Amino acid sequence: MDAPRPITPPGWYDDGHGQLRWWDGSQWTQHTAPLAQQAPPQQQAPQPAAQPAQAPRPTGDLVAVKRSKLAWILPLVLLAAALIGSLSAVAVWSAAGGDAEPLERTYAAYARAEVTKDCATLQATTTASFRDDLTDGPFTCAEWASQRPAVPGSAKWGARLGPIGVLLVEQRYSGFLDDEESMNGSTLTTYTFIREDGRWKLDDGDGDDID
Repeated sequence: MDAPRPITPPGWYDDGHGQLRWWDGSQWTQHTAPLAQQAPPQQQAPQPAAQPAQAPRPTGDLVAVKRSKLAWILPLVLLAAALIGSLSAVAVWSAAGGDAEPLERTYAAYARAEVTKDCATLQATTTASFRDDLTDGPFTCAEWASQRPAVPGSAKWGARLGPIGVLLVEQRYSGFLDDEESMNGSTLTTYTFIREDGRWKLDDGDGDDID
């Protein structure tokens, strides 16, 4: 019986070509190293590059937990959005200045100026463009004073938004078209105000008959 053939253990060996080559115990491999350098440790074979670890996929239980949280988080988000919207509306209304008292005072002064034909007060409470609409030609105090006074009315609603204001005024009128037929009714006029020279002034007016 033949004696067992000796087995060369794995390691780095001179392959006869001026370099070290890795012997895996049964054959030469493609891994080489310069002969001048110290051979790598004999007991460590070349290791393949490590593959990047992959994050574990979520299990059904984790997905269920996320969905269950969404079931009560979503209503809270919607409620918060509704509250923010309400607060924003209040803030806008506060900034707008729901109090129309400054506009009402300006209109009352204008109405008195119309009745008394006080041109100085008229000029203090109206803009030049508003006064130009009061006369057929270019506005003059004399031309305006020669016309019939506008019918004063009562303020119904108003609001201010920054330098602009709006006031709704109901103006009632009555008279006779001829000896037998009378004319009675009311007009709802929308007056626009602007801030000019530090005060509110009438800038435009547009009326519609309401009865």
